[in-house]
Amino acid sequence: MVEAGLYVTAGTKLTLIADGKEQDLKAAELSGIDNLLFRRNSMTGRVEALVRTGAGVELNKDLHP
Repeated sequence: MVEAGLYVTAGTKLTLIADGKEQDLKAAELSGIDNLLFRRNSMTGRVEALVRTGAGVELNKDLHP
């Protein structure tokens, strides 16, 4: 899943955040790996990839009855 407005190419440098550890690499190294969320950190500007847990996307019931 890619955050709205984020543009990721194979050469994009990013930080993988998994199990409390951070690893810097290029996006191409994550090609084919499932359950990742790509986002831009608004405080640092860096692109981050986080391991997603859960069954999928759920809508807020108050906003989407």
